[in-house]
Amino acid sequence: MVLFIDAVDELLSEKGLGFVTNIINIAFIALVAILITKGVRRLMQRLQNSHRITGDPVKQKRAETAETLMASIIKYVTYFIAAALIASELGFGASVRSLLAAAGIGGIVIGIGAQSLISDIVNGFFFLFEDQFSVGDMIDAGGVTGTVESIGLRTTTVRAFTGEVSVIPNGSIRTLTNYSRTNSLAIVDIPVALSADADAAMKLMRQEAERYCAEIADKVCQSPEVYGVNDVSPFAKTMRLVVSVKPLEHWAVQRELRKRILERFVREGIKLPAAQGGGTERK
Repeated sequence: MVLFIDAVDELLSEKGLGFVTNIINIAFIALVAILITKGVRRLMQRLQNSHRITGDPVKQKRAETAETLMASIIKYVTYFIAAALIASELGFGASVRSLLAAAGIGGIVIGIGAQSLISDIVNGFFFLFEDQFSVGDMIDAGGVTGTVESIGLRTTTVRAFTGEVSVIPNGSIRTLTNYSRTNSLAIVDIPVALSADADAAMKLMRQEAERYCAEIADKVCQSPEVYGVNDVSPFAKTMRLVVSVKPLEHWAVQRELRKRILERFVREGIKLPAAQGGGTERK
């Protein structure tokens, strides 16, 4: 603190009122940097809103991803230039250059841990140009599963199904699963009693699945397939039905099919498994 006060006193004694001009310049530089970043953010938001109104959904996602990453790049470049200009206004420009020349840029980079920063930035560029995932995609990355909210120069923000928001450094994403790029499988497993008629159960499952898929034809990619008995336990045998649907539609389809098939089994007298530990099979 004493050294800082001495430095300020020295600057005032050397520059006099000129130091006030430096302070005004610094404030102006900071203001311009803030205005640029806010302006870019608002511009990107307007572009994203315009893409949501018209255009192909896939192209919309790619455009939003590119815009988000570009805004992040502009922000960091703006802050870096502003910091350099402020250092120059404070009279530290020559000192910083001398420090870099004396210590070596490589040593400074390693010393401040910039290797991980560079890794984050490089991965961010690869995510954009290789189109591995986009804003709005559901992914599993860095141990987090959720919907991509933004892709920045250094980090990716993912919102989990339960609402938690995770910020993942791009350099830490080694393995990535994208659930939004390929069709999903709605897998419906229904347990029935060991004594239940498997053929009758399969027939009813197929009927209910075909009826429901006809209602949601725009979400179904292939006709439903009944695999039959998929598993057997001491208490029940499990019947499996599979439907190929559009990305991320499988959860809703599974829930509805499970409900309809169970109701149909009850109406048609297909025996369901008894509760474990006693009792008789449900009629």
